[in-house]
Amino acid sequence: MIFSRFGTKITPVSKSEDAAGQICIHATCAGMEGPREYRRADLVADNGNPEIDALIEKLPWKAK
Repeated sequence: MIFSRFGTKITPVSKSEDAAGQICIHATCAGMEGPREYRRADLVADNGNPEIDALIEKLPWKAK
């Protein structure tokens, strides 16, 4: 399970990369309207970084 750095459970939908090469994921969560962008460094998971890396690898790229 993936969470924001504040402990909110999120549901990832896509990923993107900024000009500096940082990966961001776009995710929704209960009580929030529309997806929000989260930097890779702001994510935590039950099983640590390997779980986050596996998720990012599987996510589709955000349509431009």
